[in-house]
Amino acid sequence: MPLLQIKQLNPHTALGIWQTDEPVEELLRLLPTFVDCTQVERVHQRRKREWLASRVLVYRMLEQFTTSPAVLRKNENGKPYFENEPFHVSISHSPYLAAAIISDKFEVGIDIELLSQKALRVADKFLSEAEKIFTAQNEAQTCLYWSAKETLYKLYSRKQLIFKDNLILKPCEDQNVLDGQVFTANLSKLYRVNFEYLQNHVLTYCLDDLQA
Repeated sequence: MPLLQIKQLNPHTALGIWQTDEPVEELLRLLPTFVDCTQVERVHQRRKREWLASRVLVYRMLEQFTTSPAVLRKNENGKPYFENEPFHVSISHSPYLAAAIISDKFEVGIDIELLSQKALRVADKFLSEAEKIFTAQNEAQTCLYWSAKETLYKLYSRKQLIFKDNLILKPCEDQNVLDGQVFTANLSKLYRVNFEYLQNHVLTYCLDDLQA
């Protein structure tokens, strides 16, 4: 069973990584019996395995927080949540890896991206001029900034954000951390976006554990 890791980030928060190797049929069998498996029928065929792997991972991680059958749902903005449970959750997946983060105290965001040229091709759409200096047209750095902005977007969990203008990133003195900011007409809030590279992917995650 390709569970790569579940690690405690702090006493309230866990992060997990799953390698997506199993066929769809096996992943379906790994889901808890209380889960409505018909949801997968609405997922594009090409993405069914990664979608299922992310759900299997989430429910495996949830066992560390509760024994209750907490069902994963999505709100009107597409943010996942557990029905009738107070836990915060964020999910991401690529064709090869699934990632999830759960906390019983903090709002969370997570993203995992396969390193590729795609981020470079669309960099003008999500990087500010200052951020272009930091990324220097480097593939890994540009993918990192794309992933970090996806993580901030999920953490903010409301629509109508412009990645280039409302999500701001800067290098940080701390290793494997970016300084992030969500900046809108009604909000200016700082975050620390953690990152790491693994299996030709970049993983970013963030907890809303800083004072506004």
